[in-house]
Amino acid sequence: MAKKLTAAQKARKTREAKNKRALEELGFERGKVKRKRKPMTAEQKKAAVERLAKAREARGADGSKSVCEDIRDLPEDHFLHWKKVKQWLKSNQDELKAMRSYKNSKASKERSEYIALENYVDNLKKYLANGVWLDYRYGEQREGRIQYKVEAMAYHADGTPKRTMGWWYPDIRQTWTPELMEEFDNDKEYAKQFHSSSTIINSDEEE
Repeated sequence: MAKKLTAAQKARKTREAKNKRALEELGFERGKVKRKRKPMTAEQKKAAVERLAKAREARGADGSKSVCEDIRDLPEDHFLHWKKVKQWLKSNQDELKAMRSYKNSKASKERSEYIALENYVDNLKKYLANGVWLDYRYGEQREGRIQYKVEAMAYHADGTPKRTMGWWYPDIRQTWTPELMEEFDNDKEYAKQFHSSSTIINSDEEE
């Protein structure tokens, strides 16, 4: 048998029903009360991230969908593998946020540091998007240096090879440095053998 309500309980129930109808007429819907979750510990967060990564990998979501097709199949030990670059990007984005005060700093050194890191982050994004590495540095701390290699020689009108510091050249089989440039300047006869005309003659003699 249902319990009989008192007069006060009946009045409260009637008020609640009227309030509910009035709110519904105004288009207001009472939202569900969300319970606060207990904060996860560092160990729990790490375990959750690992579980999520395994689940994504199991269903083929390894993070390569947004990566340029040209670099998706690079071997995992490649120094510019996209997974490494994604880690570098996250790390450097976090560092850039921490350096936000440097952006408009009165100290030129701090502004330069911010701009350099901002450019690096931008270049990491571009590499993942188009597969072309634009920065002369690489690594999480920008500790590596890219070695550029010349595939086809270019020459000035007088036959002198066009060279850029830090680039590797096939005719001398080494990287062009200030020391090497000074050596060539001091020994003109030695340098002449690398001119375009000398290269052609040597090639004809070998044939």
